[in-house]
Amino acid sequence: MPIDLASLRKLESPSPSMLAQPLDDAERVAVIVRLHAGTAAPDCLSCGRSIAPGIVTAEIAAADLAGLEADPAVRSIALSRPLQSS
Repeated sequence: MPIDLASLRKLESPSPSMLAQPLDDAERVAVIVRLHAGTAAPDCLSCGRSIAPGIVTAEIAAADLAGLEADPAVRSIALSRPLQSS
């Protein structure tokens, strides 16, 4: 079932191009997740890396975005974007 990014309220500043097409459940996405103070990262981020207190980066299946959205420990979610070459 495709994931509609527009339905995710915790998603920070998605670009119009990101919102244009739903993601397939199995598609891998790089995320940066901000957690509420004193909370543990959700299980789907266990393969991720903590880059600062309360901030975790990971590559997850798009299907896991709904779980992050529903998790009370998650403050916000950002999709990592590829860097533009100059």
